Amino acid sequence: MTGRERGPPGIVFLAALAGFGALSVDGFLPLLPGLAASFGLTAGQAQLALGGLMLGMAIGQLAYGPVSDRFGRRGPLLAGIGLFGAASLMASVAHDFEALVFWRFIQGLGASASPVIVRAIIRDLHARDAAARQLSYMMSLTGVMPIAAPLIAAQLVLQGGWRIVPIGMAVFAVTMGLLAAWRLPETLPAERRARQSPWRIAQFYLDVVRHRVSFGYVVTSIVLQTAVLVFVCASPFVMIEGRGVPTELFGFIIMVEVGGLMAGAALNGRLVTRLGSETLLRRTLPVLAAAALALVLVAWTDAGGLAGFLVILFLFKTASSFVSMNAIAGALAALPERAGTVSALIGAGQSAAGALAGRYATAVIGTDTLTMTLFMAAFALAAIAVHVVMLPRRCA
Repeated sequence: MTGRERGPPGIVFLAALAGFGALSVDGFLPLLPGLAASFGLTAGQAQLALGGLMLGMAIGQLAYGPVSDRFGRRGPLLAGIGLFGAASLMASVAHDFEALVFWRFIQGLGASASPVIVRAIIRDLHARDAAARQLSYMMSLTGVMPIAAPLIAAQLVLQGGWRIVPIGMAVFAVTMGLLAAWRLPETLPAERRARQSPWRIAQFYLDVVRHRVSFGYVVTSIVLQTAVLVFVCASPFVMIEGRGVPTELFGFIIMVEVGGLMAGAALNGRLVTRLGSETLLRRTLPVLAAAALALVLVAWTDAGGLAGFLVILFLFKTASSFVSMNAIAGALAALPERAGTVSALIGAGQSAAGALAGRYATAVIGTDTLTMTLFMAAFALAAIAVHVVMLPRRCA
């Protein structure tokens, strides 16, 4: 099948392609407490297995964005999938923790291709509100990955140890790589590609930073995602060690968290074409602030125990999903000729924030639920402040 014969990619297929980041992060979460015990590490040190991955994703996304604006979407995506699969196999045979962290870093370089390029593909095919709708539907579908990955990983660990998990990731990469090579068309035609020198391509990031509206949405998205990543990084220790949740049931905690993301994305997809992306975003900001403060209150008072905490966590994730989806759509729409670069800056910023949160916030949080929620609320409120300051109503 030639490139001209391939039809536009379906949203289910794009969601599966975008799942590499969630697979490599959430599929590793149940392993962290066990890795800490196996290698004699503290919680903060064990997080290097996650931080190394996110650092690789941050660096990789900075490269894939401009490269995909210059050379098209399909080739760089296939290259990233291949790198992810090879690094996953090497991680499965790592002889010590330092080697594991290195191959997780390389794994991140490969995984970083999919979220950047898939967002750019959606922007290639759709205008702002339609893109926000497609991003919402994609996130609803992609939400299956963070739910399924830790559940499956936990069972694999119980059956055969942690090394089986990266082997499973390699199998996923081979499967998706073959499907992408067969099914994925090129969505950025040659006449729309950047033709500048490599140095000018690197300067694409300055174009985004100088564009107040696009950059305002970018920063809003990054700061808000940091609140989410604090939970992702700290929850294995807070829930398993602090609250006594069995390892094999930890996936159900992630299911509640991701369920909120999926619910927000699904609702956003239904409402965005009727109300508009910016209107939905602004109306959700007060809801997000209330959910963030409620999360701290429930953790402080332990009202309702674990069940009460999970209910508020679900609401917090639902509100953050509304804000995040529409902020990403706004950033891409404000500077469509740099869609790959904008997407890369969002992803790189989020991954870098996750790496820092995993290394430093987790060390402070330890196994304390209240401290974790204070970090989450602080970043959520900071994201709201960023949006209000950088994007006054007249700039929408």
